[in-house]
Amino acid sequence: MSDTWRVPGYTEVDVLGTGGFGRVVLAKHEASGQLTAIKYLQPDLLADARIVDGFRREAWLLSGVRSPHVVRLFDFVETPHGAALVMEAVPGVSLRALLATENVLAPESALAILKGSLLGLAGAHAAGVVHRDYKPGNVLVSREGESKLVDFGLATLAGHSGLTAGSPSYMAPEQWSGQPGRPATDVYAATCVFYESITGHRPFEADTTQELRSMHERAPVPLDTVPEALRPLIARGMAKDPAWRPSTADAFVTELETVARKAYGRNWEKRGWKRLATSVAALTALTPLALLTGAGTAAAPVAAGAVAAGVPATGTGTGVTAVIIGKIAAAIVVVGALVTGGILIFGNKSDPPPPAPLTVAVKTLAGQEQALPLKYDLQYPEVAGGADPAARQRINAALRAPIDKRLKTIRDAVANPDWSPRFTETAETAVARSTARVLLQTPTLLSVRYDHDLDSSVLSHTTWRFPETVNVDLVTGQVLGPKDMFRPEVLTATGMRTLTQLLEPHTRNGFCRTPAVTGVGRKVTIDAADRTSGGEHVPGAAIGFTAAGAEFEILWYDLGCDTASGKETVTLPYAEIGNLLLPRFLASLGQTGSSTPSSAPSTAPPSTPSSSVPASGETTYTNQRFGFSAHVPAGYVATPYTPEKGDGMTFTNADLDATLTVWGANTGGQRTSETLAGVVARAEAAGGKVTYRKDEGDHYSVSGYLSDGKIFYERGYPGSKSKAVLRWVYPREHKAELDAPVSASLDTFRPGDVSQPH
Repeated sequence: MSDTWRVPGYTEVDVLGTGGFGRVVLAKHEASGQLTAIKYLQPDLLADARIVDGFRREAWLLSGVRSPHVVRLFDFVETPHGAALVMEAVPGVSLRALLATENVLAPESALAILKGSLLGLAGAHAAGVVHRDYKPGNVLVSREGESKLVDFGLATLAGHSGLTAGSPSYMAPEQWSGQPGRPATDVYAATCVFYESITGHRPFEADTTQELRSMHERAPVPLDTVPEALRPLIARGMAKDPAWRPSTADAFVTELETVARKAYGRNWEKRGWKRLATSVAALTALTPLALLTGAGTAAAPVAAGAVAAGVPATGTGTGVTAVIIGKIAAAIVVVGALVTGGILIFGNKSDPPPPAPLTVAVKTLAGQEQALPLKYDLQYPEVAGGADPAARQRINAALRAPIDKRLKTIRDAVANPDWSPRFTETAETAVARSTARVLLQTPTLLSVRYDHDLDSSVLSHTTWRFPETVNVDLVTGQVLGPKDMFRPEVLTATGMRTLTQLLEPHTRNGFCRTPAVTGVGRKVTIDAADRTSGGEHVPGAAIGFTAAGAEFEILWYDLGCDTASGKETVTLPYAEIGNLLLPRFLASLGQTGSSTPSSAPSTAPPSTPSSSVPASGETTYTNQRFGFSAHVPAGYVATPYTPEKGDGMTFTNADLDATLTVWGANTGGQRTSETLAGVVARAEAAGGKVTYRKDEGDHYSVSGYLSDGKIFYERGYPGSKSKAVLRWVYPREHKAELDAPVSASLDTFRPGDVSQPH
């Protein structure tokens, strides 16, 4: 790599700063006249693959961030002779330079700067990027009254480790121990900088690095010099445990604005920037970019620690700024096709590094309340990796929610005036424990069970100890409820009776009866609507999923039994519950289908005509996407069927060599007669024989023999935008025993809305 290599198409104007990894220059793009900041990697570092990879990674990460509060990357250029980042040039000064001049900022001004840089962090966090080096030198304060985040040299993807280096004065406890980056790590550093801005000194100062580490990890935050109204904000942002900080910068902004409005009024932000205006303008006027875009003609020295062009400067200008080049074009020009011949150009449209696979680890939240007689040791799972940072954030929020709720509930109980005197009298400290266990993890689903326990003679009732489950879609981050698991016809009074009958043989003593003063109380069911409090027709139990089946965590006292009945875990094998679950949910569990035993009660609607009432054990298959439904006989195994532009299910009975296939597809537009003619033509072209056909206006029916001699029968509902089709295929020798099931499925086939695509 040559010391004289420059990005082609640019003329260097001034040196903005130098550092261990390279230097930053102000440069003019020759074709457009736009001023940019170019960060060059040091020539002698090109041979170090780790450093070059880190330089590329900075470009990858920065290119994925879209925020007006983050300096923009235009291009990454790498050749055999050098590597460089071409970035936005922004007139402004670093917060470090501002603090060197002002020492202490007014609270409103510090809050305004913090808010803007937090919004920059929020943009990074939304893209899955953790900055990991938030410090005053990396916060740019512009003369337009905004703050921007710069220098992503130590950034990493959330949940991943990067370089362990950072700025010790602002490093969070978990960063000292080399843990993977997380948004809460950036929140800690930003709070440290905010503390410094309003007090004039850093929160922790020591003579050695080891002492500094110890203070960040264990020492309480010194809040005596902090305005009282801001102490809760700083205490929360600098909590030792990242779980007690705001989970993202965006969440911290919300808390900041609430505190600022309460303490300083509605116009706090406007006043804060107004107070900064004079100092920022004076310092910015001395930067190379300001000199080049202003009316002056003489060069002036750059203030120590100033920033021009969105990158930290550690040196001064070279004097070339005495030549005035002209004003920057109003529109931002994204530089493209800069050079030719052997040069790799990476811009905002390039692909980021491939995401790491999603992994799950069990974390522990442990501690002791200072003001309450309460200790806690609570487990919860946390995921890392994955392709979608936003989904990962939703997943982790869902997995952490039961623990946060549990801790709040017990805190409130211990502090309750009815119970707190008893804790004082007995000198008891309650101990809350929760264990978390991953029941099942597939590529698209995570099922977790929490067991909550409490050691306390004051809060001794059995209802303080119970299991809880959470099921999360790993693609979207959505928490799944009964409507995401069960077929619609199951979430009815009839369907819940069916589920109760399936569960009862697996319980220890059957479903109990409600307590009664005289006589015998009613028998409880799994239906939540049957409880005293009422509700929807959904299972009145937490449900988790394992490789073997569905685990129902039944709290008998919650269903209406006496409290001595306790609780029970009941596992229902997929062979029994499978046909009650939605096909797509069943697939997410890693199950392809199930057969329903002949003893299982029917969920068929009572309005089915008597000539078509399915035999005991039959169920209804409903396709949620296309909205059609059909009855399926007992003993048929389901497997997904995916035609072009559609989906459906095939049900097979191996003993009878019979298949029932039901599907929908977005291939509408033909009249019924045209669709029927097409079915006939395809059957005959394949060597089959059609013996019956009928156009019935909104649907058609056709049957005959396939080339192998099997009988086929098809009924279809073609519409203007989509269609729904049911098709049977079975051997002639089983015709007599299949006539009734075939007729029942045909008579109860409901096509859904075929006038719309799905």
